Amino acid sequence: MKTFDILIKPVITEKATSNEKEGKYQFFVRKDATKVDIRKAFQQVYGTPVVKVNIMVTAEKKRLGKNRREMTKKHSLKKVIITTKGRKAVDVMKPKMKA
Repeated sequence: MKTFDILIKPVITEKATSNEKEGKYQFFVRKDATKVDIRKAFQQVYGTPVVKVNIMVTAEKKRLGKNRREMTKKHSLKKVIITTKGRKAVDVMKPKMKA
């Protein structure tokens, strides 16, 4: 896996941006990425040491549609919260390393 393939995109919500002041950043990542892969990718892309990586996997949400056919309403996602060392601000929209 390449470094830029692991971190898909940052989570931009009100709660996620308020946690950035504490040094916690949220990203959507590939489903097969491990904590070690995520830690290395973040350190290479943003140049900031990582203290902790927490992973959350959300389940796929389905509902019955027309003619009782099962439809996917929300796909399953893997989201991580990355805690950095210190309170140095990282701009998640501008990575330091280029693809």
